[in-house]
Amino acid sequence: MVNLSLVDALAAIEEPQLAGVFSFIPEKHSTFAFADLMARDKKALRRYLEKLKADLKAADGLTGWDHEVCATLVNLYASPLSGAFEKPDDKRLKKINECVLAPAVQLSEIVAKRKK
Repeated sequence: MVNLSLVDALAAIEEPQLAGVFSFIPEKHSTFAFADLMARDKKALRRYLEKLKADLKAADGLTGWDHEVCATLVNLYASPLSGAFEKPDDKRLKKINECVLAPAVQLSEIVAKRKK
């Protein structure tokens, strides 16, 4: 089973077909796998951050899943693994850190407020 927040994130980065790949990853590891993808694909990271910004604006918060992805990104960029991919600029790093600190909101609330 694939987490709905993951499906939402894959749609935001315009890669919904990856849901099939993520179905083979245990849900408890999906945030790390998605964060790893974001760290390696700058275009996808840009789209994901745009989605998070829109969600913050609409619902004043992010899902717990999104929080975990952002926290994992912060940890990845600070780890020795960061040599395997290019770090984003300071502006994007600041956005990621802000997302970690945002209030937690249910995905259903975010989706409902997006439509308004």
